[in-house]
Parts: sequence; structure tokens; C-alpha cells
Amino acid sequence: MAESQWTIHVKHGSQSLELQIDANSKVSDLHERLQTLTGAFVRKQKLIHKGKVLAPNLELTKAGLASGAKLMLLLSDAGAVPTQGQAALQQAKKAKQDEAAARVKELYAQAKGMGGAASAAIAAAAAADATRAAAAAAGPAIEWTERKRNWEKTGIISLRDLGLTAAPDDLFEPAPSTASGYAASATSTASTSGTTATAAGSAAPGLTGARVADLSHNRLHRLPASLARLSCLHTLRLDANGLTSGTMPWEALGSLTGLTALTLSSNLMDVLPDAAVSGLKALQVLSLSGNQLRALPEALGALSALEVLSADDNKLEALPGSLGGCGALSELSAERNFIRELPEQLGRLQKLRSLRLDSNRIASVPPTLLKDCGSLAVLSLQDNPITADQLRSTPGFKDYDARRVALCNKQLDAKVSAHATRTFTEGAEDRQWQRYASGQGGGGGQQGGGR
Repeated sequence: MAESQWTIHVKHGSQSLELQIDANSKVSDLHERLQTLTGAFVRKQKLIHKGKVLAPNLELTKAGLASGAKLMLLLSDAGAVPTQGQAALQQAKKAKQDEAAARVKELYAQAKGMGGAASAAIAAAAAADATRAAAAAAGPAIEWTERKRNWEKTGIISLRDLGLTAAPDDLFEPAPSTASGYAASATSTASTSGTTATAAGSAAPGLTGARVADLSHNRLHRLPASLARLSCLHTLRLDANGLTSGTMPWEALGSLTGLTALTLSSNLMDVLPDAAVSGLKALQVLSLSGNQLRALPEALGALSALEVLSADDNKLEALPGSLGGCGALSELSAERNFIRELPEQLGRLQKLRSLRLDSNRIASVPPTLLKDCGSLAVLSLQDNPITADQLRSTPGFKDYDARRVALCNKQLDAKVSAHATRTFTEGAEDRQWQRYASGQGGGGGQQGGGR
């Protein structure tokens, strides 16, 4: 007789979870249970079993599971759990803060009933403890000069996951010893050759030659004013902070014309001005996911080198027609927004291979998309009003479907399962989702629409 209750083991970061669940449940029930246990939103979860992503609508048995099955839970960056090392550091930091707070309470208790110098001394000690506790909460004390010297040697500015709430405005100015060293070198050279002195004087000192800067996964609300000095930068990571449109140094960012990769995801920005991107002609990868953007700038259309654009989990109501000018664009993702229609200019994207628009409000696609995008092989419109029948009736669907099937066969031959649920479906739901049929609408943003 088959068991009515199954035990499922789930590996999640450093945690090992054990769930008891009815054998007749669906994978989506597992997602709901895991949301309760881990706090990770269902829409951020991916359950992996034997190298394959489990579709939420499958029953556990049809998904190939049995009692005792071992799964892995993966989350997007915004929902990721800390590693064991990060968790240990966080716990140690909290313990120090709690110890300092307890000491303050103890000293104030001793001060009661005591007067004169003794009371003043205890109050002063308590104030010092409170200052230390506040400093611990504000983030780590960092020796910037030594770090700058290391950055100058490697060309990599690494400040990821340090709990920073602020950074000095002169952070990207050269370290004092480096600046004086360049000055000394220029003076020495000047004594032997005026021509050589001119060349040395024009050399870029300090961090100007840095190629990579990673300030992600902190608590920064603004960036240093000296950002514009990083004129040779090709990769800038600013994701998972607290940056807002009002505090961003857009002019400085727009001056970094050598950038090829820029990540601004998981911040608090509601506007991305044209000036921020219009000068980034070399940009190839741009990530804007997890913000509060209501529109994308028209200036994106001037980025002829852009290959990957992600703008998931925002509040977008449309995509700009200027995107048709991004001739190198191969991947475009704008899932969980409020987009109702797509611009016809997308049909000009001859290199577009993947278009992901799940959880929006799209009821139709322009004929140019399927007819003219000759490389498009992955189109995902799940959780939208459009149905598979409507998509099949769109001009150009037959050619698109031939490319999709060819990609599916290629993945099966190579035993590649990445994005299988996107590739192995025609792109839309078999039937209209009930909430659209009832006129409730749908769509996403971070507030809703995810599954």
C-alpha cells in the first residue's frame, strides 16, 4: 500500500530541511511550504531534482518524486540566503552589539543611587559603550589607504558584502603614498628629460586604471563623488544596495564610457534618466531588475553593443520602441511588470534569441516580432492574458516554432535542462488565466504577479 505521507529532503544554502507532505500534493504545494519555512517568496524559488527544474503545476509523482527524495532549493539574488561564513559573521556582530547593550544597561543600573564623580564615571563609560555599539551597527571600520594600494596593484576594487552604509567621497582618489610616488617620479624624470617629464606628468595615477569595481550587497544609499575618476572601468556592480534615483551620481556614471557590464538590480530606483546611459556606447550587459522603474529611457536605443538587458520585477507599463535600435541585443527579460503591449520596433532585433515576459498584461504580440526576429527561439509569455491559440494565429509563428523545436532537440541531445519550462512550451498558456477572464488583470512588479 502506497504511503499517504512523504518525507522530502530539501537542501537550501547551509540548511537541510525535512518536510512531511501528502503524496497527492503538487510541486506548488512544496513551494508554499518552503515559503513558510524559509521566508523566500514562491516566485523566487526554483526546486531542482536530478538536474531538472520542477514545474510548479506537476503532481509530485508525475515530477518523478517519491518519499525520501532529495531536492535543492535555489533562489534569485534578492532572496538568497547567506553562506555559512556570512551567517557566522552576522551572528558574531549581533552578539557584540547585544553584549554592548547589556553593558550599558548594567552601568546605568549601577549609577542609580550614586552621585558625584562615581556617577559621572559610570555615565561616561556607558556613553562610550553606546558609541561603540553604534559604530558596530554602522558597519566595519576599514583601513581605506591600504585597500587602495591593493586595488591599484590588481585593478580590481572589491567591496562586496561588507555591510557598508556609506563610503568616503574621496574613496576613488589615489592613495597618498601612490600620489606622492608619481609626483617624485615625475620630478626625477624632469631633471633628465623635459620630454619624458611631460609623459610622466600625463600618466594616470592611482585608481584611474581600475577595470572592475564591485560594491554590491551592501547598504549604500549613495555613491562616492569620486566615481567619475574610474575612467578605465569595464565592469561596475552596484546591485543589492539602497540606492535611489535621487542619490545616484548619474553624470559621473554616464562618463564611464568604457563600461561593458553594469548591474543596478535590487535597489530603490524609480527613474533611470537618459543621461545615465546615453554615453555608455560600449555597454553589453545591463541589469535593472528589482527596482521600482515605471519606464526605461529612450536612450537605450543608442546602445548598439548591448547584448543582454534584464528589467524584471519593476513597475514597467511599456517597453520603449527605441529598443529596436539595439542591433546586438540577444536576451531581453522584463518579467513581473505591468506591460500591456509590445512595440513593433522589436521586430528589428535580428539577433534576439530569448524574450521573457512572464507575469505581465500582454494580450497580443505584434506580427513583426515572430515574422522578422529571425533568431528568436525562446519566447515566454506565461501568466499573461494571451493564450497559446492566439499566439499560434500570429503571423510568423510557424517559423518561430521551427526554431523553438530545433533548440529543444539540441538541448535534449546535449542533456541541457536550463530554462526547460520556457523552451519546451510554445510560449503562452493553453488557456487564459482565470483572473484575466474575470477581468481582474495581472502582472507583477515586486508586489505581485509572481508564482
